[in-house]
Amino acid sequence: MEFVVLLVILTAVFLYVMIRGAVDEKRRKKKYRNELKALYGYFPDRTYSAEELERISRYYWHMREKSIQEKGIVINEIDEITWNDLGMDSIFARMNFTQSSSGEEFLYAMLRSPVSDDKDGAQAHMMTQIDYMMGHEKERLDTMMSLKELGHTGKYALSDYLDYLGGLGVRSNKMHYLCIFLLLVSIAVIFVRTSLGVPMVIATACFNIVTYMKEKGIAAPYVTTFAYIMRMLHCADEIAGHAFGPEMEDYTAGLKTKRSRFKDFEKNSGMVLKMNASTGNIDELLFDYIKMLTHIDLIRFNKMLNIVHKNKEAIVGLAGDIGYIDAVISIGYFRAALPYYCTPFLQTGSDSRFVVSEGFHPCIENPVANSFTQNRGMIITGSNASGKSTFLKMTAINAILAQTICTCTAKMYKANYFRIYSSMSLRDNLADGESYYIVEIKALKRIIDAADTKDATPLLCFVDEVLRGTNTVERIAASTQILKRLSQKGIYCFAATHDIELTHLLEQYYDNCHFEEEVKHGDVLFSYRLLEGRAHTRNAIKLLEIIGFSKEIIGKADDMAGAFLRSGEWKAI
Repeated sequence: MEFVVLLVILTAVFLYVMIRGAVDEKRRKKKYRNELKALYGYFPDRTYSAEELERISRYYWHMREKSIQEKGIVINEIDEITWNDLGMDSIFARMNFTQSSSGEEFLYAMLRSPVSDDKDGAQAHMMTQIDYMMGHEKERLDTMMSLKELGHTGKYALSDYLDYLGGLGVRSNKMHYLCIFLLLVSIAVIFVRTSLGVPMVIATACFNIVTYMKEKGIAAPYVTTFAYIMRMLHCADEIAGHAFGPEMEDYTAGLKTKRSRFKDFEKNSGMVLKMNASTGNIDELLFDYIKMLTHIDLIRFNKMLNIVHKNKEAIVGLAGDIGYIDAVISIGYFRAALPYYCTPFLQTGSDSRFVVSEGFHPCIENPVANSFTQNRGMIITGSNASGKSTFLKMTAINAILAQTICTCTAKMYKANYFRIYSSMSLRDNLADGESYYIVEIKALKRIIDAADTKDATPLLCFVDEVLRGTNTVERIAASTQILKRLSQKGIYCFAATHDIELTHLLEQYYDNCHFEEEVKHGDVLFSYRLLEGRAHTRNAIKLLEIIGFSKEIIGKADDMAGAFLRSGEWKAI
């Protein structure tokens, strides 16, 4: 009777724990779903360490290397200098609402890889799917919850894990089958000759266990990769099972096709994924000894490993498909958080006007929007802190967003497809012993090289303070020739400078625009509005006055500057 009561109590406790766990899990999911719902229309609040960004970028570098191996070139990309000049890590963080490693890696790679045309219709499809996810809250949240269960890979990217698996090579099960054979033979010998069979069983068991522990030590670190692949398969099943509209049919069909190639992988996974887990239960301990003696989990590990080797690109493709839908939803969230946005109108060729209406920088709170219409390059002048660099970055960022996520932070964006380069936020390269000037001319040389490359896609480039690292005479002479080279057909160059001389020397090649300020009540006020023509105001000396320099310094400096502007010559002091 006491035993029955104890059994009832244990059963009740077990059921309570199971039910309580299920209820808590349901509450957790409901709470997170509500958080995702509430986040719509707001920017994410998180920062990324250098290590995180390095891991996130690995998928992009993997795909870049693959492109070089297969085609010998990278068709179009945002290079390191341009990416860093424009602060694209911050742009990525601003729009990263993804729920999985696959999603954030795909979104990052998308931003680094602007398209040069839409002949395959991929961009049009993506815009349709972004709109669909933005307009269907339930389907959006269902998909995000599936992606949340997929989660993140941890310290390394999936492509890194697959490369590590490649280092294991193809592993044979011959040794493991030999261990099973020896164990069976030694057990059989017991029934024939016990005195010989018993020591044979002991010796075989010792050999099998030692071999098992050695092989498990090699295999165990890679189980994490298999676990993520299994989560990807389950995620693919869930996403494909959601009740989407016809806008998503092509996507889900492709997802199902890629997923179907891994049925055998899934069959072998149950035992292998538990290789590194142990709860200490008696039944599990007994099963651990069986595995040590028979190596059955290692045999399945090797089968799974061989499937991965044969289907590496399919795994990367599946991760890309899952990452794609995660990125699509993230783009929708980004759009919803912006004060306004537009889908770009892009054309191939090199004859279209470059039009931006009310464009703004997406990382600036309460930004001042600017508009322009260009059929050639622009030289921008203006005082320090007047908005020149921000305008260049706004224009460049919108060009990248147009050709990557089909979303511009403007009321209208119309242009050609571009190859995009910049030379802006440069620094001395102390590690390689290079001065600022050397770093600068190398950055400019790569833009000239791109201009010299025969490519049907026009070049869009941005240069902030051309050759600021050298003396005035040589700077103006060299800048004039460099900017003249960047004014040819098929090139749109936007250059900011303090050298008013360039606006006169190059006025037949470039449009002149400027930013200006107003000195009022002892302060310098900026409108941050782009205006036509060259700048006529100066604020550097006024800023000296506001900071508190002596009237003597300010007065004489102002007289000297005024005299130079009138005569074009400096007078001895």
